[in-house]
Amino acid sequence: MTESQAWEVGRGVWKFNADRALAQEEAQIVNTDGIVLAVARITGISKHGDRFALEGEVLRGDARVGRPTPWPHRSRNPVTYV
Repeated sequence: MTESQAWEVGRGVWKFNADRALAQEEAQIVNTDGIVLAVARITGISKHGDRFALEGEVLRGDARVGRPTPWPHRSRNPVTYV
């Protein structure tokens, strides 16, 4: 899976706090093993009923891709804030 594909799959549509998400500069798409699949600069959100999707620009070739995230995320909710 490419970084762009990981971003498209992981960016939404989810239930999350839109204001809190917009306060962040970047988002990481992380698999269930805690490996970063994509990093993106958040540019906004789009609303889909009672859910949201992140809008952003994938930071292709970011050094964090392919490495374990420094913020493990063990929740079933796909969105976390660090």
